[in-house]
Amino acid sequence: MSQAVLIPKIFQEAGRQVFRDAGIEMIEVEDVNNDALIQYADRIQGAVVMLDQISNATYQKTPNLKVLARVGVGYNNIDPQGAAAHGVWVTITPHANYNSVAEAILGGILLTSRDMFQRQQALRDGHWDEGHATAGHDIAGQTLGIIGYGRIGHALAKKAAALGMKVLVNNGSHHKDPEVGTAVSLDELLRTADYVSLSAPVTDETREMMNQNAFAKMKETASLINFGRGQLVNHDDLIAALKNGQIHSAVLDAFQTEPLPTDDELTTLSNVFLTPHIGGGTIDAMDRGCHDAASEVVRVLKGEKPQWPVNQL
Repeated sequence: MSQAVLIPKIFQEAGRQVFRDAGIEMIEVEDVNNDALIQYADRIQGAVVMLDQISNATYQKTPNLKVLARVGVGYNNIDPQGAAAHGVWVTITPHANYNSVAEAILGGILLTSRDMFQRQQALRDGHWDEGHATAGHDIAGQTLGIIGYGRIGHALAKKAAALGMKVLVNNGSHHKDPEVGTAVSLDELLRTADYVSLSAPVTDETREMMNQNAFAKMKETASLINFGRGQLVNHDDLIAALKNGQIHSAVLDAFQTEPLPTDDELTTLSNVFLTPHIGGGTIDAMDRGCHDAASEVVRVLKGEKPQWPVNQL
């Protein structure tokens, strides 16, 4: 039986070449979702998944499926244990975008350090003097608090320290001694940091960890930077903290509901900079992610164990 894999339309050439070299047929669809998996169930043994939610019920209708390869490091859209129960590997691409996300976070810090988004709006509105007024701070000498010290947190710490920032790190109950910076309690990080960056996974421990209580501990001059997961932040509590001046500003790339509704109150606040979950979305990161995801599918279809599984069979 010939082997075939389901790929999304945005799957990049770097990954397609891996499949060509392995002699695996590619079936391209707009999005790899439950409907597409079921539609091509009789032809495919693997699939490359982006952000579409995959239901455990789908596996009962895809008996030939052996692997779901996620492009990226998060897998909130797939239940790894549910997949394993049906003999399906779930893999990620941990080296694909961590540097891209770290650079995006650093860009967010630079934006908010000088109130760039407010100044641009003042200029566009014809208020040159208001936008030109002295404000903001150098980031050298400021304190960055990193919550979650995985690959992204580690890369961010090195970049921020190279620019003269003091770095504090908290990795929750899984303590790590950082290569750069100082490990501190969450309370100390929140009280001390001028910028709080989120790169923790979503767990029972971290879900909505940034809530009214957390914002109350932060400096009024501090900014929240979230290029991690929207579920780390209590949406309503953040809006309240931004409106009442409990914190200075926020740069947000991830939201509890995605796409972010156009009428969401966040879009009306002048001290928020919003991007549509693009932190890891550089061309370079996508090339790496597609190549690595394809490589994982090839390994599994050759009967080998994948290199970056998030479940076990």
